[in-house]
Amino acid sequence: MELCIPCSELYLRLGDDDVLVLDCRSPSNWEQVEFHIPGSLRMTPEEIARDLFILPDDELIVLCGCEEDWADVIRLCSMLLLRGRNAVCLEGGIQAWVAEGFPTERHLCPTVPLNGSPPAA
Repeated sequence: MELCIPCSELYLRLGDDDVLVLDCRSPSNWEQVEFHIPGSLRMTPEEIARDLFILPDDELIVLCGCEEDWADVIRLCSMLLLRGRNAVCLEGGIQAWVAEGFPTERHLCPTVPLNGSPPAA
């Protein structure tokens, strides 16, 4: 099985009921690159590993990472495959998606104070 899906192929399949895009970039990259693939869900690699039971086993799971965490995304993909999920990595990650001109959505990056308290209203 191929571990990567080209951006162009994912673009053609966006919105399909049998495709789930998980944005599993590091928190620092999530804040640095304030865009994500439309319809993607934000889950850290730790959340994906911990909450594997909530992920569908009858859909293609596309993991979207970035250049800096590519090895981690490949390992996560391999773990999902070993656990019976149909998973692939987005070839080139979010950088390739943006560079190739595919649509993005801007996300809000909440500002969390250093003391961990929610911001005052």
